[in-house]
Amino acid sequence: MKEFVALLRAHNIALVCADTVEWPRRMDITSEFIYVRLHGSEVLYASGYGDNDLDEWAARVVAWSGGKEPSDSISEWITDRASRKRASRDVYVYFDNDTKVRAPVDARNLIARVAKLRSDTDSEWRPPLPIIFR
Repeated sequence: MKEFVALLRAHNIALVCADTVEWPRRMDITSEFIYVRLHGSEVLYASGYGDNDLDEWAARVVAWSGGKEPSDSISEWITDRASRKRASRDVYVYFDNDTKVRAPVDARNLIARVAKLRSDTDSEWRPPLPIIFR
């Protein structure tokens, strides 16, 4: 697995950070952007995310977007090599917990939490527009 992560880094390809109940979650940063898929906190593709879960994900998104590492991510790395610090990163989060139509609700709630965290620390920050739900 370490060779795989090294290959991703060499080619600037993101390792997906998949939050599932059935697969291990990995948070190695391997590219200039972060790619997250949230598949459900309790039941794969079906369960929603509660307030505590969304607060944790919002803190991770803010850390990643600010060029940092979330404090809880290191324990979920495949390698022990820290990523290069950056001024900022794009973070793409996809909710794929749509069996019970939770994805749009959870996405809106995560956006609100990220916006609050970002505006609390950076008065110049505004959410990117447009935000599109399909």
